Amino acid sequence: MALTVIGGSNFLGRFLIRSLAEKYTEIRLGDMYPFRDSVYRLQEEISTPIVKHPLLYPTNLRLALDGAQDVIILTHDYFKLAHSKLFFVERTVDFAKKFGVKRVYWVAPMELNQLNKLDGDPHELIKKTESYVEKTFPEISILKTNLIFGKNCMSLVMQEALRNIEEDQTVISNNNGHSKFNPVYEGDLLHAFQKLEPGDRAKLAGPEKLHWRNICQILAEHVGKPEPTHNTSIRQWLATCNYTGDLFYPSHLQQFYRLLAKDGVTQATETGQTKMSEVLKPKEYQPFPPIHTHRVVID
Repeated sequence: MALTVIGGSNFLGRFLIRSLAEKYTEIRLGDMYPFRDSVYRLQEEISTPIVKHPLLYPTNLRLALDGAQDVIILTHDYFKLAHSKLFFVERTVDFAKKFGVKRVYWVAPMELNQLNKLDGDPHELIKKTESYVEKTFPEISILKTNLIFGKNCMSLVMQEALRNIEEDQTVISNNNGHSKFNPVYEGDLLHAFQKLEPGDRAKLAGPEKLHWRNICQILAEHVGKPEPTHNTSIRQWLATCNYTGDLFYPSHLQQFYRLLAKDGVTQATETGQTKMSEVLKPKEYQPFPPIHTHRVVID
């Protein structure tokens, strides 16, 4: 029994594979960049074999889906154009319908939604894709989630903040750290995912509404460092400008600065129970493997 995970190389894809692997005899990982150190480490942790399908080649998407019983689509961690991300969602649903896949899930962390406007309003493009996939595969289960924290699964923007704090660098921020989020614990996310029924549309938020500066304070205490400052700087403007961003910053940092510029509070249908401070306790930090980047996130 095969599980196909499209976009499965990213931080959330690996977490779901690790959590669900024992239910399947084969894991098929389809991704633009499946040959990452983190994927090889994942393979060493689980007994279920992982077959990697590099989606740079269109035929591999068909191969990854043909014969699969269940399919999970993770919004890709490629931060450049919205069409490049949404293309995989639409084509995956097309082939899932064609090949008679039993269950299809789309898990979409808010931070992986493309935020630049180089190919159109990103929110309108997402709505268009949602409408397409719901029409094509009405039984698809969609789970949207806020920022994610945990010992095994951590949002990339939080990983970047942890790295900044650990190395005594200026913490990544915007809007003076006042943008608000509802961080979700990895265990609550897994529980919400496992509850999904065919056709469900769920939005998951954590139990707290926290400013980014509050989140960074918890992260700093977790590392055992002083609370970082959140001053406005020219780098925030440069990174979020469509004309200068690519000149000075890799795409994932542009994405983070855009994300932190505005509130990310979720109008939730599901609310987790676990608070950040209950999991990320002071001075218990265990470093995540470094994020390796080359204009896009490759970890």
